[in-house]
Amino acid sequence: MRVYLLLLIWIFSAGLANAVPDESERDKKIDSALFFYYSGKTVEARKEAEELRAAFPKEPFFCQLLAEILWQELSKVLPSQLRTESADIDTVRKNTHAQYLVEKFKEEVFAGLALTQENLAGNPNDVKNLFLRAMIKIRYAGFIAKFESGLKSYAESDRETAESLIILKRTMELDGSLCSAKYVFALSKHLLNKAAYEGFYKRWAIAWKSKTYEILGDDFKQEDVFRWLRQAMACNSGYWWAKDVEMDKKFVFQDILVKQAGRMDNEVLPVLEELNRRFPDNKEIRDNLFLVRLHLKSQQSGSHK
Repeated sequence: MRVYLLLLIWIFSAGLANAVPDESERDKKIDSALFFYYSGKTVEARKEAEELRAAFPKEPFFCQLLAEILWQELSKVLPSQLRTESADIDTVRKNTHAQYLVEKFKEEVFAGLALTQENLAGNPNDVKNLFLRAMIKIRYAGFIAKFESGLKSYAESDRETAESLIILKRTMELDGSLCSAKYVFALSKHLLNKAAYEGFYKRWAIAWKSKTYEILGDDFKQEDVFRWLRQAMACNSGYWWAKDVEMDKKFVFQDILVKQAGRMDNEVLPVLEELNRRFPDNKEIRDNLFLVRLHLKSQQSGSHK
């Protein structure tokens, strides 16, 4: 009898351990993973994301979320000079942990793409899977641009970005509430513009070869960047599988506007204050908030003289 009771307890405990979280628990864990991620606590964020990935193996959002977190962790283990510049993949291979993270990142990207492709085969207008496929592709494009060098990799990154933007356009046509994704258009054009201003050859090569450039308007107008960012900030989809995008747009918004020589400080200040309240451990946000407040205080002092 005692053995029988112990067996029942073991079966019950195993069932609880393997139980799939309900929607409320799932959303709490997503929020927890994103809190750690945007606070720069990558290890804790990855733990939460890996648990979600294991609980929902057929859910492409968690492939995308885990890949996003692995990207952040990879950036942290690189030498400091490579965190903001392009890094050759051979440099990464010299670091065992970095190599593991690269392999895991690609594993999650390809798994997410396979899942979305499978789901879209049954319903080509499935907004959720179109959206997630686009976001996975844009992250992969960023990875290629960052860690692989040469004309072939540039062309591949450009193709993945262009395909992502095409899918996002279609997604927003099907569901206008997903217009927060316009920040991806803004960021893509901002990065193209930055590259174009590095020299005539780059500018010519982008205008001649880039599919992304063609999709974004065949020009280098920075005002498009600000327009798309403002449109993205005015949106809020409310979908649980777009939670990271709703936050990403705010980080991209503040990052670009803070660098406009103080011209957009009033506009970016409330966004920085919100992000600082939500993620007080994020040093970049604290520093940018300090800088903007300093600019505004200096302007106020100057106007009273």
